[in-house]
Amino acid sequence: MPKPRTDVRFNVLGPLQVVRDGAILPMGGPKKRAVLGYLLVHANDVVATSQMIKVIWPQGAPSTARKMLQNTVSWFRSVLAEHDLAPSCALLTHSPGYLLRVDESMVDLLRFERLTRAGRQALADGRRAEATRTLREALDLWRGPVLEDLTDTGITWPRLAALQEERLTTLEDYLEAEIAAGRHHQHVAELDQLVTAEPHRERACRLLMIALYRCGRQVDALRAYHRTRKVLMDDLALEPTRELRELESRILAQDVSLRPAAEPELRLTLPGAAHARPAPAVETVPDREPTAHRAGAEEAAPSPRPAASTGERKLVSILTTSFDLGPEVDPEDVDDLLADLAAAVRTEVENAGGTVVCCTGSAVQAVFGVPRTGEHDMLAAVRTGLAVRDRFAAREDAGPRPATVRLSVNTEEVLIKTHGAAPEVVSPAIDICLRRVWSLPPDSVWICEATRRSGGADLIHDLAPYSSPAGPPLWHATGLRGDPPCPVDIPRPPLVDRDHDLMILQEHFDQVVRRGRGRILTLVGEAGMGKSRLVLELARLIRRGPDRARVLRTGTVHGLRTATADPLAGLVASWAGLAHGCTPEEAEAKVTAAVSGLLGEEPAARSLTRDLLPLFAPGGRARGGPDTGVLHAAVVDLLVRIAGELPVVLVVEDLHAADDDLSRFLGLLAGRVAAIPLLLISTARPQLARRLCSQASTTITLDRLTDDAVRELWGSVLRREDGGDGAGLTPELFDRIGGNPMFAIEFARQRLHEPDGAPEGRLPARIYRVVAATLDRLAPDEKEILKEATLVSGPIVPDTVAALGCHTVEVVRGCLDDLTRRDLLVRDRDGTGYAFAHPVIRDVAHAQLPKATRSCADRRAEALRVG
Repeated sequence: MPKPRTDVRFNVLGPLQVVRDGAILPMGGPKKRAVLGYLLVHANDVVATSQMIKVIWPQGAPSTARKMLQNTVSWFRSVLAEHDLAPSCALLTHSPGYLLRVDESMVDLLRFERLTRAGRQALADGRRAEATRTLREALDLWRGPVLEDLTDTGITWPRLAALQEERLTTLEDYLEAEIAAGRHHQHVAELDQLVTAEPHRERACRLLMIALYRCGRQVDALRAYHRTRKVLMDDLALEPTRELRELESRILAQDVSLRPAAEPELRLTLPGAAHARPAPAVETVPDREPTAHRAGAEEAAPSPRPAASTGERKLVSILTTSFDLGPEVDPEDVDDLLADLAAAVRTEVENAGGTVVCCTGSAVQAVFGVPRTGEHDMLAAVRTGLAVRDRFAAREDAGPRPATVRLSVNTEEVLIKTHGAAPEVVSPAIDICLRRVWSLPPDSVWICEATRRSGGADLIHDLAPYSSPAGPPLWHATGLRGDPPCPVDIPRPPLVDRDHDLMILQEHFDQVVRRGRGRILTLVGEAGMGKSRLVLELARLIRRGPDRARVLRTGTVHGLRTATADPLAGLVASWAGLAHGCTPEEAEAKVTAAVSGLLGEEPAARSLTRDLLPLFAPGGRARGGPDTGVLHAAVVDLLVRIAGELPVVLVVEDLHAADDDLSRFLGLLAGRVAAIPLLLISTARPQLARRLCSQASTTITLDRLTDDAVRELWGSVLRREDGGDGAGLTPELFDRIGGNPMFAIEFARQRLHEPDGAPEGRLPARIYRVVAATLDRLAPDEKEILKEATLVSGPIVPDTVAALGCHTVEVVRGCLDDLTRRDLLVRDRDGTGYAFAHPVIRDVAHAQLPKATRSCADRRAEALRVG
């Protein structure tokens, strides 16, 4: 008789608990509990042995610390073996330390993080009821401060404070959604307790004020504001943010917009007409006549319903880093040295939004595009490789180098399995990249042909390939366009069918220069529509007369947004001439010199410099912290003073992705724009959630290109690169391009490299990533059903999709309607079915399906046809 499986849960959101079948197990003394607690709060991440020793013995480790840690690890492994928890939970020795691989269902912290992500995604998609339910479930997991019993012993890990901040932010998200849904009465007391416990959290105060006002307690709402203002002034010498001050004014004026109202639903529009190519995979099953009740038909046993897909094919960029330690390294120092090297690479990777998937000996591998695809994953991987190269090359200045580094970036298709808490990358490409990197010349970043091709003009590399002895030719990447010292102004395909839009930008710029008063422009369009290119053309025109204006931009290049990127730091850095990756000391010296050059040696210069330097603090500044208001005011003051000497054009890319910190700064700047010669240009997608409000603001929506413009662009790319005549632009390609300039350019480049056609109609990598990034923002059910819809030939009907997948007809119908509202699908003319809004959407969604899912759908469709 099989042994019954034991249910074990690890709880860290409160006192540390290991619960077996409802009973709490004893976990030993403080040090043993600290080791277990540290592994759990870093579950599914490799933690270095040296780092664990430092945090477990912060006052100094004994000589036996490493042995004590090994004994604790052995004890915990015996606990796991005793309860037969493999493969759900395993403690692995993983250079440079240990990896606790555990299913997210077993750790309350991992469940909290998953629920929080799902809740925020539901909020972003307008599914308010689902969002509040999910966020409440996440908050209910908390039993007290993280590892409360360990913090009582004096442990103060930074991760614990970050998790407490995450809980408060999630609570604010939940309460804001509840108030927006009209349930303000139920949460006044909870908000009042939160503001009392956290008096510096202005968002909580704002929510309390709104809830009180909607309850008819206007006086109490104003008292809450003045109470928070007094705390901020007494403790920090700061006024409340502009947002909070404006809310007080709106309450005093009894603004009707403060009344409860339904939130508008965000919409997503992809380019292209509503033409769709039917997927040839599966014949449509009629939904009006159930198979088992056809006249004369025998009742057939239904095919087993497949489980939800746990795998997905993705196009990712793999960064492989290998170190040669050299013969002079003492064997006893190897462990600590490898730990330091791996930690340095991990820092660079995570800062750029990548995920470390393997640490093998002296090699570290990371993927970019997991768990979510980004439009610029490949550029982020190359930039990270360059940063790692520069980081270790800089050690030459300090003396003999302990290691040389070899790096490669390969763009490959992989299978992502998501059955556990951490995504698992399955592909032979991981091992192949690892074997190849050891044969490459050191201290260079080598890229494959697919990476080079998808990087286009943004990627700088040697003209001649390197013939790798262990594989196909590679290219030596030397930089990215836009990163100093590489110029931004580079040869690109011509700007077609955008003369009128460029003229509008020029007219606004001329008015700013002529009148000395600022304006705000927002360029709206889907990815690839040419928003950034249009701004670039305006910058080129301005630079022809260098005394006309100064062009500045926030910290996004090529649309790259990394995990720690600070747009305001990028803005000040672009003005002060700071190089990418400079040290805080270098930043302080250059910012001080730049401000002194602008203001002289007066006290105002020293004060402004002091307020700007937190942007370049080691590890980055804490956004939303108590000094945020001062910092925002300092950057605005800097722009005002720069514009006093020369008009300024400030470019803010991807406004739709702006966080609260950047939005507050732009709101503060918008209040000053009208009085200074500054043209603020923002680019955004149609689903823009935050838009600057100002009497001087103008929105320009970029339309799709005409067919003639597509032909002109297609022909110009072919002629410019190989003397082609533009032939080959078939009606099918017109359909797939859909009037999108970037699509036209990428398909033309693909034709140059593969004149006989891409295998199986493969999409250019850049187009794939743009659409895949959009699909990755969908809710799990919506994305799964969209992929299942690609298996249908002919009109997409709910009964057919439900029969081929693992969802009920009701769930399928609701998701298809949601996907239609997001303009990923369109309704048939008769209103009974759906079709893909753009053929590229279907292509990308279908490409992400694992073969097993396609085979299962084929078998089920065959069973339905036979029946």
